[in-house]
Amino acid sequence: MPQLLEQLRALGGECVELNGRPGQHDGLVIDAGAFASVRTWADDAGIAIRSVGGYCDFAQTDDGALAIELRRLREACELASALEVGIVRAFVGEPKVGLGRADARLRAVDAFGRAAIFAEELGVTLAIENHGNLMNDGRALAALVEEVDSPHVKLTLDSGNFSWAGHDLAQTRADYEAVVPHTVCVHIKDGVWGPERFEFVPAGEGSLPVERLIDDLRRRSYDGPIYSEYEGAGDFLEGTRASIGFLRSILER
Repeated sequence: MPQLLEQLRALGGECVELNGRPGQHDGLVIDAGAFASVRTWADDAGIAIRSVGGYCDFAQTDDGALAIELRRLREACELASALEVGIVRAFVGEPKVGLGRADARLRAVDAFGRAAIFAEELGVTLAIENHGNLMNDGRALAALVEEVDSPHVKLTLDSGNFSWAGHDLAQTRADYEAVVPHTVCVHIKDGVWGPERFEFVPAGEGSLPVERLIDDLRRRSYDGPIYSEYEGAGDFLEGTRASIGFLRSILER
């Protein structure tokens, strides 16, 4: 972790999202015993911890499984609270056999309503990401947040995930417009539409209106984190370096 934070700083980064749930990132588990060390390492590197990954899946057909997911999300909120971090990224979940989209949405609204209670207690905001294949749609996510109607349930906007899910450029722009008013955390990916799938490239080298998105966020006085999340082919560090350089060129002008 100390090496990663120093490396991020060398690439030009200023902030980071911590993802330490067991089973999600091999070798990285952040528990109560690591709080002080993680905070010290981040401070020494000059990197701000701006959010924590929650990795919940509320599209469950079983109440017991849903209770487990709620408990896991609460643990992520407790980690964020202990680190004095105000944002916890969350997911609606993935499709399940026997669970239609309408029922999955009802379960998600109910679950996030319950999660908002402990999020408020812990002083954090849940930020639902447009992720996966169940509810990766801007208008649907905006409607979900509006129905939950809590200041502690907002959105993480991943600029590349709508296109990854099959949306064309016009749809993606509409997705951005729908979610930006509810957005408290941003992951920047860029890419191009290939013959078989949407392919990720460093930010600024693809077809997505990333610069326009950031300008829109700034017009709305957005003050949350903006992360590079490079998931393309080739060298990860070089892709991240190029992405961070592009983002800094926009944000510093």
